[in-house]
Amino acid sequence: MEFTLSYWLISMLPVIVLLLFISYWRISSQISAVISLALAAALAYGVFQLEPAHMLLSAGKGTFLSLYVILILLGGILIFKVVDKAGGFNSLEAYITELGGDSTVKLLGLSWALSGFIQGITGFGMPVAIVGAMLTGIGYKPLIALTTVLIGHSWAISFGSMGSSFYALQLVTGLPAVRLATVMALLFFMPIFTTGLFTVHVYGGLPAIKRELKYIIPATLIMGSMKVFAAVMGFPHIGSLLAGLCGSAFFLGVLLYRTDEEIDMPAKMMSLKAALFPYILLILSVLIAQLPPVDALLPGWEISLSFPGFTSGLGYEVAAEPEFSPIGLFSHPFTFLLVATFIGIIFYLFEGELEKENVTSIFTEGIIQARSSMITVFLLMILAQLMNDSGMIYMFAQGMAAFSGGFFPVLSPVIGILGAFLTGSNTSSNVLFGPFQVDTAVILNYSEYMIASTQSIGGSLGSAIAPAKILMGTAIVGVGGKEGELIKKGLGYTLTSGLLAGFVVLLLAQIL
Repeated sequence: MEFTLSYWLISMLPVIVLLLFISYWRISSQISAVISLALAAALAYGVFQLEPAHMLLSAGKGTFLSLYVILILLGGILIFKVVDKAGGFNSLEAYITELGGDSTVKLLGLSWALSGFIQGITGFGMPVAIVGAMLTGIGYKPLIALTTVLIGHSWAISFGSMGSSFYALQLVTGLPAVRLATVMALLFFMPIFTTGLFTVHVYGGLPAIKRELKYIIPATLIMGSMKVFAAVMGFPHIGSLLAGLCGSAFFLGVLLYRTDEEIDMPAKMMSLKAALFPYILLILSVLIAQLPPVDALLPGWEISLSFPGFTSGLGYEVAAEPEFSPIGLFSHPFTFLLVATFIGIIFYLFEGELEKENVTSIFTEGIIQARSSMITVFLLMILAQLMNDSGMIYMFAQGMAAFSGGFFPVLSPVIGILGAFLTGSNTSSNVLFGPFQVDTAVILNYSEYMIASTQSIGGSLGSAIAPAKILMGTAIVGVGGKEGELIKKGLGYTLTSGLLAGFVVLLLAQIL
C-alpha cells in the first residue's frame, strides 16, 4: 500500500473523533464508539477499498477479541462484589488507616508497586480490577484510584503477563532475546520514575511530589535494577513480577517503620487475611498454575476461530489467522477469577461474613453493572480490528516515520502508545508495529534494539489510556460514564512519559 499525505490524514480521523467525543466533548463512551466505528467503516470501504465481506471478517475478529476482555471485566466485577458484600473493604480500610505514613505513600505502594507485581503475574487488566477496586474500597475517590493505578501499573506491562508482550516483540522482530531485554530494561528506568512521579501528582500535585521524592527515587532504583537483573540473567518474563515484589516490600517496610504502635483491629472487623482472601487466592492460583508440573497437568483446551487472509483494494495484505486469539479454558484470567469468586463466597458464608440472601445479588448486580461497559468494549474491539485490517493503523505509523526524520526515536513511543490505545494491549501493539519500527530504525541508521524497546515502552505506557482497560475499571468500581475524564487525565501523563523515553534514546544515539 503506497503512502500518501491524504491517506495519512484520513487514517487519523477515527482516532481523533473518538478522543474528542469521549474525552473533551464528554459524550458517552457507547455513543462515541458507535460514531467512530461508523466513520471507520465508511473510510475503510470508501477510501481504503475494503470489501464488505472483508469488513465482516474484521468485525468477526473484533467480536472474538472483545470476548477475551469482556470475560475479565465480568470476573473482576464479581470478585469485587463478593469482597464488598462481605465487608472486606471496610476491614482493609481500617487496617491501612492504622498503618503509619501518609495516604500518598500508601497510594504509591498499592497503585505503583503492588499493581506492577500483579501485572507481572497475570496482566490483562487484572491490576486495574484488583488494585482499583481495593483503593476505592478503602476510601480513595474512584477517579483518583483508577487514574493512579492505570498510570502506576503501566511501567510493568512490557515484561508483565509472564513476558507475553516482550516475547511477542522479540518473535516478530527476530532480535536476540537477552540483548533486547537488557536494552529495554535499562531504558525502562525513566518510565518507572515518571509513572511514580505522575501517580503522586494525580493525588497531591507538586507538593506531594516534593514530599515523597525520597521514596520514589529509591523505589525506582530497586524496581529498575530488578528488571535489568532479570533481563541479564535470561528470565525477562519475571522482570515485572520481581520488580513489583521488591517495590511492594520496600513500601511495606516504610509503612511498618512509620507505624508507632502495634496495629489493633476493631473486634467486629474481620482479619486482613480474611478481607483479602479472594484476591490472595486469585494471585496464588495464577502463580501455581504457571509452575511447570501443574501446567503440564492442566488440559490445554482452547476456544479459537479461523479467519482467512485477504488483500484490500489498495494492496494492504492481511494474513490468515488459523487460530485467532485463542482463549485457554484453564489459562484465561476469567477462570481464575471465577474460581476465586466461588471459593470466596463459600469462605465468607462459612465465616458468617456473608448472608445467603446476598449471594444471588452478587451475580445479578454484577451483570447489570458490567452490561454497558461490555457493549462499549465490543464496539471498540471491532473499531480497532477494522482500522488494522484496512491498513489505517499502518498508514498512520508510516506517516509518523516519514515526517519525523532524525527525531524518529522521540515519536517511536507514540506509535506504540497508539497501538495500545486502540487495541488495549501492549502485545497487540508490538505485533502490529514491531517489525515496522525495526525496519524504520535500519533505514534511519538507529539502533534496532533501542527503537524496538521504545515501541514496547510506548505500548506499555499507552495501556494507561486504553478505553477497553478504562472501561473495565469504571465498571468494577461503579463509575460508568467517566471514561472520558480518565482518558483526559491520563493522556498528558502518558504522552510525557513516552516522549521523555524517546528523548533518552535520541540523546543516547548521539553519544554512543
